[in-house]
Amino acid sequence: MKSLFNYACLACIFFCSCTKQGTTGLSSLLSLTTEPPGANCPFGGTKVVSGLDANRDNVLEDNEIQNVKYVCNGSNGSSDKQTILYFPANGVAYSTSSAAGQIDSIEVINHFDISSYPDIDSIAFSSYLQTSDPNVNDTLNLWDLTNNRIIDSTTLTTNTTDLAWRSTTVNFLNQLQPGPINVGIQQKSGLEGTAVSYYLPMITIYRH
Repeated sequence: MKSLFNYACLACIFFCSCTKQGTTGLSSLLSLTTEPPGANCPFGGTKVVSGLDANRDNVLEDNEIQNVKYVCNGSNGSSDKQTILYFPANGVAYSTSSAAGQIDSIEVINHFDISSYPDIDSIAFSSYLQTSDPNVNDTLNLWDLTNNRIIDSTTLTTNTTDLAWRSTTVNFLNQLQPGPINVGIQQKSGLEGTAVSYYLPMITIYRH
């Protein structure tokens, strides 16, 4: 029985000094689907596939898949007490200087379905944040790309010029609609023209 969920191959843990705007480069996509009982997961679970969106259509196709992982249920149908879902990462921070906000199309979890995780108790969103001006806030929100809206109670903010780890303090489980959604990230600068950035965003799921 698999008891640990490790996405080390999906997220680089070393921060690079350079940054990229979220609209540049190829998108890294993550897709979650139900895995039936079988050779990969004796008692069923979740199949996690990831790769680069080579044709830029925001759909992870078979020829674009680079990694496949499985989150397997235990013999009693339960899963790990804590599961961490890293957004796909390219080893750099993503930045914007827009006060209106930028929706990141690089860091995306496709087909996220909260009902795929039995006995869930709570959920949290975390990331490193950084601003280039201590008088200007850096603000992140999880963004429901399927319904084009902010996921309430997911706001992270900082005004530090060093990388600061931030995590939500409110359980936003009830803000997630049933059924699969594509989850992205919205980032805002507190002042138009001032650069802010984030790095290594993740969703942590807790079970009873």
